[in-house]
Amino acid sequence: MTERQELGSLEAMLFAHAEPVETARLADALRLDTDETAELLQKLQKLYDERESGMVLLYFEPDRWQMTTRPYYGEMCADSWKWQSMNPNGYND
Repeated sequence: MTERQELGSLEAMLFAHAEPVETARLADALRLDTDETAELLQKLQKLYDERESGMVLLYFEPDRWQMTTRPYYGEMCADSWKWQSMNPNGYND
């Protein structure tokens, strides 16, 4: 697997989990050691930060990672969801 594929795999696994995931669990899924997986996670975190992605990768002690909405964009999403719940038929109401 190329590094891009490894990063994409990590991204997909983190996206699929609502809760933080242990580095060792991600490493097992990728068949990599935990140090290599931690380096990839840090690289993915940096990529999100550099491009000001709508997603952010958070690290929690002792060794867990979670993908979530960047707080700034989360507020916009909440506003959008609120409007949609109040207008289930969209602009046709």
